[in-house]
Amino acid sequence: MSSTNKTPYLELNNWVGSDIPKRTDFNEDNNIIDLAISRHVEDTDAHTTTAEKSKINQPFVVVPYTGNGSSSRQITITNDFEPKWGIVFKVSYTPSIMDIDNRTEYNYFGVFTNVGSNIGLSLSGKKLTVQQSATSVLGNEIRSYNENGSAYVIIAFR
Repeated sequence: MSSTNKTPYLELNNWVGSDIPKRTDFNEDNNIIDLAISRHVEDTDAHTTTAEKSKINQPFVVVPYTGNGSSSRQITITNDFEPKWGIVFKVSYTPSIMDIDNRTEYNYFGVFTNVGSNIGLSLSGKKLTVQQSATSVLGNEIRSYNENGSAYVIIAFR
């Protein structure tokens, strides 16, 4: 015989002094508790999943690359997410250098977004296209995001 009373929320056995508990009563209660806890733990609306925690804990990714000198090159930034924005820069270099004799500025730093970017950078999904200008692109400016043998870093944000 199961209990005379039941608990209000999970309806577990709640015996009175005259009740005679049986092992099946306990087993049924354990199954009810186990099912309730498993549903709660697996409820992704109530809990943050491991993948979601990873997104919160790592809001950006750093991708190093070495320039190969080609005029245009596509680099996969990440497999985990599509970046919303980011920066590219040449390692151990100033953002730009001005060659006064030739009246030319060499740019080694750029910003990209998923809605528009600096000239010389283009983001599409998880892929960033970087360009290496051979001639000036804006007046006397050369974009240098893929200089042969140079080390660069991309920092992309969620």
